[in-house]
Amino acid sequence: MKSIIGMIMLLGFLLGAYCAKAQTGDYDKDLEKFLQISGSTSTYDMVYDQMKGQIQMMKPGVPDSIWVNLKNEVFDKEVLELTKQLVPLYQKHFTHEDVKEMISFYESPIGKKLAITTPIIGREAMQIGQTWGMNLMAKINGWLGEKGY
Repeated sequence: MKSIIGMIMLLGFLLGAYCAKAQTGDYDKDLEKFLQISGSTSTYDMVYDQMKGQIQMMKPGVPDSIWVNLKNEVFDKEVLELTKQLVPLYQKHFTHEDVKEMISFYESPIGKKLAITTPIIGREAMQIGQTWGMNLMAKINGWLGEKGY
């Protein structure tokens, strides 16, 4: 009798663990979907273009077909790996219900607009920030010069 009760308890535990794993799998998939539709992953395209531009200056003879293959065979695979690494970070800060609500937002018209424009705004903000930083450094150097440094 004890062994039957023990087996039932073990079966209940295993079933609970299986259900929790299934829910975690859904949570992971929803987070991956969120990262995709929020525009986070499209930002990586901007990063690739910047990296490619820098590498092209160092290796100007590389044909376009190689750059396409590089993106598909190396960069995109690494982005998938990064996404897998980011999932636990998001799980640390957002519940599964939070993620579902964020997905709903990003599937709305304004959410789609935000996802599309965020990388563009980021690129433009980076340019503004660089100009601001150079001007700030000039002012700091001028101020220090006035103080005799």
